Parts: sequence; C-alpha cells; structure tokens
Amino acid sequence: MGRNKVNVPLIEFLKNRIYLGAYDYTPPDTKDLVYFTVEDALPYNSFHLDFGPLNISNLYRFAVVLHNILNEDENQGKGVVFYSSTCPKQRANAACLLCCYMILVQSWAPHQVLQPIAQCNPPFASFRDAGYSNADYEITIQDIVYGMWRAKERGMVNLTTFNLEEYEQYERVDQGDFNVISKDFIAFASPIQTKRSSTLNEPFKKVLNYFIENNVQLVVRLNSHLYDAKEFTKRKIKHIDMIFDDGTCPSLEYVQKFIGAAECIINKGGKIAVHCKAGLGRTGCLIGAHLIYTHGFTANECIAYMRMIRPGMVVGPQQHWLYLHQNYFRDWRHTMVLDNRPDEFIGNLYPLCSYEDYKQRMREARRLAQKEKMLAQSQSQSQSQPQSQPLSQCNSSFVADSSFSTTPIRRRKISGALASKIQTAVPMESPGQPRKFIEEPDEDEEEERGERERERERERERIEVKLEEEHEENPSVEMANNSDDENIMQGIVTSSPGRYDNITPQRKSSDWRVLRSISANSAQQQVLTKTTTTTTTTRTTSTTLSSSSPGPSPTNMNTGLRITKARSTKPRITSGTYSPHQNHRVQSGGVRKLSGKKI
Repeated sequence: MGRNKVNVPLIEFLKNRIYLGAYDYTPPDTKDLVYFTVEDALPYNSFHLDFGPLNISNLYRFAVVLHNILNEDENQGKGVVFYSSTCPKQRANAACLLCCYMILVQSWAPHQVLQPIAQCNPPFASFRDAGYSNADYEITIQDIVYGMWRAKERGMVNLTTFNLEEYEQYERVDQGDFNVISKDFIAFASPIQTKRSSTLNEPFKKVLNYFIENNVQLVVRLNSHLYDAKEFTKRKIKHIDMIFDDGTCPSLEYVQKFIGAAECIINKGGKIAVHCKAGLGRTGCLIGAHLIYTHGFTANECIAYMRMIRPGMVVGPQQHWLYLHQNYFRDWRHTMVLDNRPDEFIGNLYPLCSYEDYKQRMREARRLAQKEKMLAQSQSQSQSQPQSQPLSQCNSSFVADSSFSTTPIRRRKISGALASKIQTAVPMESPGQPRKFIEEPDEDEEEERGERERERERERERIEVKLEEEHEENPSVEMANNSDDENIMQGIVTSSPGRYDNITPQRKSSDWRVLRSISANSAQQQVLTKTTTTTTTTRTTSTTLSSSSPGPSPTNMNTGLRITKARSTKPRITSGTYSPHQNHRVQSGGVRKLSGKKI
C-alpha cells in the first residue's frame, strides 16, 4: 500500500456511491470501493502557468467514463471513488469536473454541490489566467459552479446534447480555432491570409463555411489586418473593425457601440463572430460585457463560464476591468436603449445611448416637426414667395426608426425545475440572527404587550372552539391550508408568551394539525404543524418536511436523463442511494458514449 505526500480526506458526494479522493499512488479496488482517475487521460493544455479548469469536452468525456463505471454489473453495490494526485492544482481540476457534472447532468443546485467541498483541508487551489505576469486575479471552483449553473438556467449549455466531435474539430488551430460561446456569439482566432496567394488556407475555409451554414451575420475584428475583409462581405457577412491594442481594455464607448451592434444582429435572428489575434483577451472583454448585460452574470461567473468553453479567455488586467465595470453593464439593461441614428463606425448599425438623451432628442424632433408644420401653413398662404427648405432636412443626423427605438426585451427567466425548488432550496434550518443585548422594556410597553397577548389568546380560543365544532359535525374532513394569512393561521399556531415569560404551556392534542403540502416533485406529503414557544412575541411554526432537494449528501439523482438504446448497449439504470437490499444504479443523464474513441 502506497502513502500520500499529503493527508487528504475522502469527500462524500453521494452516500455509498460517489466519492472524491486524492492519492499519490494507484489505490487497489476493494469489495466496497472502485477507484478511477482521468488525470493522465484528460490533461489541461496550458498556455503558460495556467492549469485549469478543464474545458467542456473534457467534462463530457469524464461524464461518459463515470457513467460507464457506474453501469458495470460488477460495480453494483460499490462506491465509486474519483481521485487525482494530491497536487493542489490536480485536486482543483478533479473537484471542478465532478461539481460541474452534478450541476449539468444531475441538476443539483450550486449550494448542494459546494457543500461537500466547503472548507476542505488542505484547500483547493484557485485558477489563474493564461498571461505571463504574476497572477493577481483568481477564479475559484465556486465561480465555475455558479457560472455553469447560470449558463444552464439560461439555456446556454446542455451537456446531454453537446456535440463532442464538432467541438473538438473546430477548436483545433488547423480547423479554424473557434468556439461557440453561446447561441449568439462565436469567439475565434484571427484568420491569416498571405497577400501573394489568392487561395485561402484550410483554417480560413473552415471558418467561412461554418459561418455561412450557421447564420453568422456579423464579424467584429479587434486586431490589426491579417486578412481581406472582402472574404466575408462578398459572402453577405457584414464586417466591422473595432481595433484596440493587444492586452488593453476597451473604452465604455466602444462597449456601448459593440453591444448595440450585437443587439441589432440578434434582433434579426443572426449570430456575431468576434476575434482578436488569438481570440482570447480582447475578444473575451467584449463578449463577456454582453453576457453580463444580457444574462446578469457576475464578472467571475462570466470569466469562469467562458474559460470552460474556450480556455484562456480574458487575460491579465482585463479581468479587473470586467470586474470593475460589471455593474455598468447590468445597469445598461435598464438605463440605455438602441439609438435611432446609425453609427458609421459600426457599419451603420445602432449603438446604445442613454435613455435620457434619447428622450431629449425625441422632444426636440417633435418641436421641430411642429415648427415645420407651422411654416408649411404660412407658405400655403403666400404662394408667391419661394419655398424655403424644410427644417427637418436641416437636421440630417436624426433618423426616425421605431424598429430600433428600444433594446429588444429578453427577460431573464427561471426554469420550472428551479422555481419548484425555491421553497426547499436551503438544506438546513437557519439558526437565526444572534443578539448582543436585550433592552429592558418600560412599564407602559409591558402593559400594552400583555393586553395584545390576552386579545390574541381570546381570539385563538374562539377559533379553536369553532374548529372543534366543525370537526365534530364532519370528523372525516382533513384541514388543508397553505396560506400565509395571519388570521387563518391563528387557529393552528399558538401565540407565543411574552419575551420574558419563561413559561412552557402544556401541549394539547388539538394543537397538532395535519396539513397537505405539494413538494417540488409534485408528490403529496403530510406536514405536521405543532405549537411551539419562543422568547419573542412573534408566532412560529415548526414543520417536518420531506424535501425533494438533497441535503449535504443528496440522494435523489435526476431521473429525467437517459442513454438511448442507440447510444448504449447497457440497460438504463435508476438513481439514488445504494441499499444492500435493492439493486440501484445511477441514472445515465443522457450522456452519449464515445464513438470509437477510448480514453
């Protein structure tokens, strides 16, 4: 048996089934545990000192390997330990893979995924950028988990329908070096075209063909000219230059023009392709700004998500720039609109402008129209005088175009699965807010409090008598109530005594009521509501709920994802915590098997 250089405890994700470990040797399988790793099979190809996170294709391959191991007949009833070496960087990559898998395939909430790895000792390393200077900005596993969760909720990523072959083909330098960041944006490296040769090289051809087939309507170039823009325009793809220096950050005016141009294309149903020299730094700044503007990402979540799709995006001070301006980009969603005057700098598309400036121009345009109408009336009365030029023609910069008067509305939506779990999202009860001291009440306050308590007690007794009479008339009727109305709940919840009355009244049998509740999975469960006493004047209810959301060690895996027969020769398996008396298997989640490729 080998020994670890560092003592790393085993982390339990799914009780008796999935664990995360770290070993500096190859641990042998036992009758209860099966070990596997992908550290050597799925390495991170670094640019310099960066080491992760592993991209979405590696996440997909890891999910396939994990499902194959869980599906093996000889592994039924055993726990599966996914492990790495004890190197902090490798541990971080392994934990990130497993957490993203639970988010994207098993549909866990972020807090459920992060709970098992919280405050681990030794801690997990943070990820750094692909620059060559000292890393002064870090991305954590938590940022990646929340970034992938938000992208999943917004419909930007779906691992069960992920096209592995297409992703791994086009991310190669000789095949175009581009990645689809979202349904609206493609990030790619600058094509290179020699002036002497009239033929296009293979990567440039791949880019052009893919853009034509996938409705790319706009290409934004951020670096110096390395190709002829006519190669795009003659294929009816609009091309604009928004060039700024490598390693620098764009001005807010640039970002407003970019977001406005992108909104014009998105409003027409098209896609936007953005590139700088490598398609990482400057490209990540502008695409990231639009993602924050549209989907409400934080800067860290946005950087983390983009690096999962295209490793290395946003470099050096650009990370700080995105962080410092993230609130601006979110606020623009509510304070700015598409201008109604085309901007030649962005190919006569419409930039963002302040809503106040827009309203001011509209008021000036209305006043101008009124003056023109009055002038036309005076001209009709004196036909002998030469007609003067209409005032509306004097302001040639104003163009009334109602189709771009406002930013297209795409409200942020909450998925049905998330909405159904809002009330059961927190796995543990909150201990409440501590108090440093207790103020002594004066006599008047104490008398008023006593009078209010006596009035509540009398009201409670009247309602209890009424409920008992109704129950005697129809004893088979069960009470169903999910209302938060205080008057309705008074008959169920006993009012609490004064803050300083250390009295615990005897509980009556009528204090217990059985309520009907519908959980997140639409299964009816009985909820026992009982009388409790507190040291405050507020009423409380203590409920016993069987939540559909897993706690620190969740046991309910997503059962809506399956491997079809065409993608797997193994039978589908159910999910849940393994029991020695049952033959449980983990649900596949719809991850496709690799076609002819082995890890």
